[in-house]
Amino acid sequence: MSAYDFLSDVLVLEVAQLGPDALGGILADMGATVIKVEEPASGDAVRYAGTFSIGGSEGGFGYMHTRWNRGKKSVALNLRDPEGVELFKRLASKADIVIEGMRAGALDKLGLGFSSLSNCNSRIVFCSLSGLGRDGPYARMPSLGPSFDAFGGLCVVEPGQEISKWNKPQPPAIGMYGMGWPAAVGVLAALYRARTTGKGAMIEVAAADVSAQWLPEATDAALNEKASFERGGFADDKGRMVKWARMDYYRAADGHVLLVQLYHDPHWKKFLRLIHREDLEALNNHPTASNSEEQLARALTGIFATRTRDEWLDVAENYDLPFMPVNTPHDLVSNPHFLARKSTYTVRHPVVGDLRLSATPIKTLNQEFAPALAPDLGQDTDSVLVKLLGLNAADIEDLRIRNVVR
Repeated sequence: MSAYDFLSDVLVLEVAQLGPDALGGILADMGATVIKVEEPASGDAVRYAGTFSIGGSEGGFGYMHTRWNRGKKSVALNLRDPEGVELFKRLASKADIVIEGMRAGALDKLGLGFSSLSNCNSRIVFCSLSGLGRDGPYARMPSLGPSFDAFGGLCVVEPGQEISKWNKPQPPAIGMYGMGWPAAVGVLAALYRARTTGKGAMIEVAAADVSAQWLPEATDAALNEKASFERGGFADDKGRMVKWARMDYYRAADGHVLLVQLYHDPHWKKFLRLIHREDLEALNNHPTASNSEEQLARALTGIFATRTRDEWLDVAENYDLPFMPVNTPHDLVSNPHFLARKSTYTVRHPVVGDLRLSATPIKTLNQEFAPALAPDLGQDTDSVLVKLLGLNAADIEDLRIRNVVR
C-alpha cells in the first residue's frame, strides 16, 4: 500500500506531537518517506487522543493518529541521550526536510536546531511548526488547540454575554487542523529552492498565525479602520443575512435539514415559478414591512416541509438551484457525492480488520490513494537504522540495551 508518488525521493525527519503531525502527514500522503522520531517510553500523545478509540478498548489508537501519522515510519530514539542526538544528526545529514512540531525551539535545546543541522546538511529545510511561534510575548506560554482560534478572532464573545458551560463560544480549532497546509506549501517551496541552488531554509508556521489570517477581510479592515467604508454586504444592521429567509436552513418532510441559498434573484424567481408561488415575490419586495422577512420565512418553512430532503435535492439538480444537504458525520459517510469523490480508502487493522478511513482532499489521475496504517511506536527503528545508517543487528541491540532506542 502506498500514497501518491509525487515526493517519492524526499526524505523527512519529523519530531512532532498532536496537531503539528499534520505537516508530515501531508508530505507522506504525497509520497515522501517520513521518519517519525518518537520518545521511546510513550511516543506521540496523539496515538491515544480523541473521542473514539479503535479496537474495542480505551487503549486503542485514535483516529487523529490514523489520519496524521498514516504512511509514516516510527523510530523510537532517545534524544536526551548524546548517542541519540548523534544518530539524529546522521539521519538529518541524509534528509531533505526536518520538522520540529512541538513548542518552538525544542530542538534547539537539544542541539538539533536549524543552525546546528545546517552544519551537517547545508541543503536542509527546517520547519518549526508550533502553537504560538518562536517570538512574541506569548511564545513561552503553553497552549492547546482552541486557544489559537481565540487568539485569531474566530470565536468572539459578545460584550456582556454570560459565559457558562451552556453558553460559550465553540471554537472550530481551525488553527490546529489547518496549520499543516500552509506549512506544506512553505517547505515544498523551500525544497524546490534547495534542490536548485543548494541553499537550505528555516520555515516557521504557528497555529495562532493561521487562525489570525483565516478571515483576512475582517482583520485587514480592522488594521485600516479609518480607510475602510462599510458598505452593504451580506448582513443587515442587525447582523442577519440580507434576504435571510432565502439564505437559511429548512427542515424537510423526513426531518433532514436543507441549506437553501436562493440569494440571487434569478434562482429565487425560478424557484417560485417551479412551486407556483409567484405571490411570494411581492412579499419579498416590501422592505418597509417590518415583518416581511418573518412572513416569508414562515411560508418557506411550510413549503420545504412538503417534500423529503432528497426530493428537494432532485429539484436542485434538475433545475440548477443552490441547495445543499446539512449532513451529520453519519449522513456524510453515505452521501453519494462524498462517495463519488473517492473520499475514503481501506486499510487493514491487525485487531478489527478492514478500516475505511477518510482520504486526502487532493485528487490525481491514475493513482490510487492507499497509504499504510499509522505505525506502532518504534516499529521501524531497526529497518531505518540499517538502511540509512548502515548499522547491523548487534549495533542496534547494543543501543537498545542502553535505552538509546526502543
